[in-house]
Amino acid sequence: MKCFYSFDKVQVEGHTAVTIGMFDGIHLGHIKVIQGCLQVAKDSGLKTCVITFSNHPADHFTGKRNELLMPMQEKIVALESLGIDYAIILPFDSFIVELPAKDFIQDQLLDRLKATIVVLGYDNHFGKNREGSIAFIQDKFSAELEAISIDVAKVDDVIVSSSQIKKYLSEGEVLKAKAMLGQPFSISGKVIHGNQNGRKIGFPTANMSLHADNKFIPQLGVYLCEVKVESGSFYGLTNMGYRPTLNKDEGIHIETHILGFDGDIYGQNIEIQFMEKIRSEKRFDSFEELKNQIAADLAWAKLYLAQVHVTS
Repeated sequence: MKCFYSFDKVQVEGHTAVTIGMFDGIHLGHIKVIQGCLQVAKDSGLKTCVITFSNHPADHFTGKRNELLMPMQEKIVALESLGIDYAIILPFDSFIVELPAKDFIQDQLLDRLKATIVVLGYDNHFGKNREGSIAFIQDKFSAELEAISIDVAKVDDVIVSSSQIKKYLSEGEVLKAKAMLGQPFSISGKVIHGNQNGRKIGFPTANMSLHADNKFIPQLGVYLCEVKVESGSFYGLTNMGYRPTLNKDEGIHIETHILGFDGDIYGQNIEIQFMEKIRSEKRFDSFEELKNQIAADLAWAKLYLAQVHVTS
């Protein structure tokens, strides 16, 4: 997949089928749109092109940086794995907001990308004043451009959306988020040195520094996770929180006790896939109480994994 970070740099071979969107999380709704684009491209002998954004549109309107389910580098990997040929990654800024839909279609889709088909989600709008849409293309450009609308995706009668997934995650409902994402929600980063308190009480942890500082973080607490390190895949207990027992204001810490693993992974990349929330974060009056709680968490996790194994 070739990536371009401005329209001026774009070079495509042949004609294209294009889709446009933020695609934060590449959830089931996004996949439905992207696969629709891939299918019509295959049927018509076209290359596929995704136009997406490096920052959340809300950033521009609120002046605040919004956390993303899938920061840019993760999104690039996901799009490439789906088989997209070209990705155009743009900042969502005043140029995008003020660009008339008619000019965008003519100058960028038709002239630059040689698009003959545009595939959009059912509620997708683009261009100045959100004028661009399936109906707009069909009305103004039907002779040059076929516009295909992809219907809504639902899980348990709830519309799949990035905002709904964030709501589930903010409530600790990682299984509901997984159902909409089509895969477990995950975070990744590098293992860094901590203060060794976990090792001192018999539960060594891998402390994580996130790869992306705008990654969305689920509700704080303790989770059962699948942990992927360079040597393989393991289960683990991940605590995300402010470490209230230590009475220190050091920001959010993400630390994972990996079951059955005692290797040296400092400096290595680690990925944590959330399976189930065990409990919320709470303060303990002593390390002994914390140790007992971790042992209880571990017993719960082992029972849960045994039940999952039996029923799978």
